[in-house]
Amino acid sequence: MKIPLMVTADYATVDPITGKLHILGVFRNINANSFPTQHPRMCLALIIEGEFADSKNPHELVVTLADEDGTEVFSMKGAFEMPRGASGIAPHCNVLLEFNDLKFEKPGQYCFYVTVNNDEIEGSSAIQVVQRDIGNE
Repeated sequence: MKIPLMVTADYATVDPITGKLHILGVFRNINANSFPTQHPRMCLALIIEGEFADSKNPHELVVTLADEDGTEVFSMKGAFEMPRGASGIAPHCNVLLEFNDLKFEKPGQYCFYVTVNNDEIEGSSAIQVVQRDIGNE
């Protein structure tokens, strides 16, 4: 398995009829007036692509957010099922995780790390949390 897409966004959804992934407001930076700060809403959207043998289910997904010092902000895990791929098309699964009022203690780089099936695959997506320059607004 691999993760060909992982982004942070304001919102993401999967159309229940077409299966299309819709992502709105992709971002990599968060500007804060002071610290600690909270980001009101964030979605982590990813596509997990598998092989035909990966449609055996379930698979374990672990998502961790850590700061640039490697300090874990949080970690969560859950199960997902890889759908069977169509003839000649490898299976894939859209995963959407929504975080509300996510707290950042200090400015710096934060990274989401994703593993499936005990490190069988790994992906990451970084965001930069910075102090807003209020004097130039």
